[in-house]
Amino acid sequence: MGGQLERGWDDAVEGAWREFRQRLADHVAGMGEDDSLVVQLRWHEAGPGPYCQVACGDGTVRVEAVSNVYLAVGCELDEAQERALEALGFARPDAEDWSEGETNFWVDVEQREADLAAVMVVRALREVYGVLHPVYLDAHGLEPEGGLRPVPPRPHRVEPDPDEVVRPSSVEEVRAVVDLAVAGMFDEAPEWDEDGDLPLPTEDHLVWVSVNKGAPRALLSCLLVDDVADRHAALAEVNRLNRTEFGLTFSLTDQRISVTRELGLEVAVPSAVHLEVVRVLSQVDGWARDLAERVGTAPEPTGERPGSRFETAYAVMAELERDQRGSVGPAAMVRIYGNDTGLLLKAIRITEKRRRETRTRLREARAAGQRSKEKAVQVRHDYLRDLAARMRAGLRLIVDAPVRKVQLDQLALFDEDEAGTGR
Repeated sequence: MGGQLERGWDDAVEGAWREFRQRLADHVAGMGEDDSLVVQLRWHEAGPGPYCQVACGDGTVRVEAVSNVYLAVGCELDEAQERALEALGFARPDAEDWSEGETNFWVDVEQREADLAAVMVVRALREVYGVLHPVYLDAHGLEPEGGLRPVPPRPHRVEPDPDEVVRPSSVEEVRAVVDLAVAGMFDEAPEWDEDGDLPLPTEDHLVWVSVNKGAPRALLSCLLVDDVADRHAALAEVNRLNRTEFGLTFSLTDQRISVTRELGLEVAVPSAVHLEVVRVLSQVDGWARDLAERVGTAPEPTGERPGSRFETAYAVMAELERDQRGSVGPAAMVRIYGNDTGLLLKAIRITEKRRRETRTRLREARAAGQRSKEKAVQVRHDYLRDLAARMRAGLRLIVDAPVRKVQLDQLALFDEDEAGTGR
């Protein structure tokens, strides 16, 4: 591109942004109370993309720039971009939940300063979010038409049909069938771990999906009860469940009750696999609670294989909390997790993940007007937030603990008795 052509391009882009900023300022100046406007990037297929929002009320204008709370994966702001928004005059968000505080970068200006509001929106979109031209924006008619043709969206990708019959012939193809079967069931898509297993969380437990390496088969499994107190009662309950739950296998091994479901996938329909997964996921918590009342206590889900240090520590904490909520203080957390910052950090991450999932259910209950469910979920959410706070306080105790000086014995040429000194 020659120098004259480059200058012409730059002039055209600057002129388009200037005209858009003027139209935006005029629109903001004429907004009525409770009016709002969202200026967002078009054609973003991966989820919520960059946007700014302007809301008017009582002579003031609230300008918001989207934060990582809402941005899709791949669009998140890094620390430099967040500092750039602050340099423009935006305040940082102070919460992850809109009901608890500001979740976007924000600033309030008087409505008579509509030009300032328009400048902040344009600079945020251009300098921070990297929008090249206002023609890429959706601003409810304020964006320019023509002049610069946007890059057309990519051709629509044909999505796999969950009702199509497939014949997987490798481990990877079996995993693809399972991925399609569980697609959309969770806020965050589950990922296969380093052992080749897929963890699927429920409210209180973890269902594992394992793929057979020699044949197109998958196994669903879940530990329901650990440390059975009454073995005879446990055998009776296992036999009862095996009679009533067709296709599932309940077993008692080493004082533990587990449930498994083997799926033959030589010829598979992902939607049918979905129904099998839903059947197990929707009932394991109920089975575990019922069995715990009859034969023992069910462990808290941790994502760890049974028997690990973390599984043991988490089960101890859960048992104490089950007996009396809030009874495990920061100092007790430190002792339970053996002064191990890694184990405690993992417990914090698991607890925070559950809190986020509970917050999603809380929003859904609130939107559906289910008041009783909303109250119950709110109690669960508040408890998990308090539990995570006590865990962090325990982590702080470990980090702030004084470092003990190692006592080194001084080598001597004589025995203590001969030297006439004692320790």
